[in-house]
Amino acid sequence: MNLGTTMMNIDELRQLTIQRRSIRGYDESREVSEEAIRAILECARWAPSGGNGQPWEFIIVRDQTTRHKIADIYLKQLEPKREMDLAVRGTAKMTGDGFRHAPVHIIILGDPRVKEAYPIRTKLEKADSHFITGLANVTLLIHLAAASLGLASQYVSDANSPYMETLLKAMLKIPEPLRIYHLVPIGYAKGNFATPPRRELDEIVHFEQYDMNKYRDDTAMERFINTLTLQGSYGKGR
Repeated sequence: MNLGTTMMNIDELRQLTIQRRSIRGYDESREVSEEAIRAILECARWAPSGGNGQPWEFIIVRDQTTRHKIADIYLKQLEPKREMDLAVRGTAKMTGDGFRHAPVHIIILGDPRVKEAYPIRTKLEKADSHFITGLANVTLLIHLAAASLGLASQYVSDANSPYMETLLKAMLKIPEPLRIYHLVPIGYAKGNFATPPRRELDEIVHFEQYDMNKYRDDTAMERFINTLTLQGSYGKGR
């Protein structure tokens, strides 16, 4: 193993993970090539999955009318979500529909029939967990591959909410039993976006056993929620 080359590659990967972030604004006038999308999905299809079940399939949506309809559906299903947050928290911090302007929407589908690829006990105990983990793995690789090409992306997890999934499956003619996992917009970022804060590595790593000196009590957890997360100061203006 060439340690020098290995170190260079891990540094590049680290920079890529820092560079990647969820972008809320896209330049609709800048197209994303078919070659770029194929390169992204070529990387993604090598994601690990339980039993090598490879539960993923992808729908690429470029048509502007369809993309805007998807965003309209998203906004409609956001109404009760917003109402719930207002009732409980007195505020509602939602991400908005800026993804409508991303020139490409990748809709990630999962086929639950791949659970038959798992050993029987695994299937009985944690089939759903393995199924979701595979889809999460492929989604993350899509984000990283897009970032490596200088492209922006984000998670639109509400695509699998009952209302939005039902309407998207009807509109895009997605057959049963396939499920929608996420929608990932791909495009060029419009504007500059701050790097989201992360906890320090020393705070989250334990050696040999859990270090109770690093355990966060309820006060520390509340402070974290109120500063570094969407519900805290980090989420202001979003």
